[in-house]
Amino acid sequence: MVKKNSNGNGENPDIFHGQEVIYPVSFEMKSVMVFSNNDSDNKERLEQVFIDQKVDFRFVSNKASSKGAYMSYTYHITLTSKKQLDNVYRALKTVKGLKFAL
Repeated sequence: MVKKNSNGNGENPDIFHGQEVIYPVSFEMKSVMVFSNNDSDNKERLEQVFIDQKVDFRFVSNKASSKGAYMSYTYHITLTSKKQLDNVYRALKTVKGLKFAL
């Protein structure tokens, strides 16, 4: 479970549930963002984080929420270190419109 801080951004979740992680590691990251009329803007913001952090990534899918207020984006990413993982989550906290990323 992601713990929320006062500005609504989650703290770094333990996505590996306390298990030892051997890097490089690949997994699907889901990010939920406020829906905008230009879906490509949201994707660009997320992908720019991956590019800036030198993360290998591949877009998998996106899906609108039932009421259309949010859009989720799933990316397959590969991380090379714990430091890179921490840097990615830190950078994601600055993305405009991002509600959370798991």
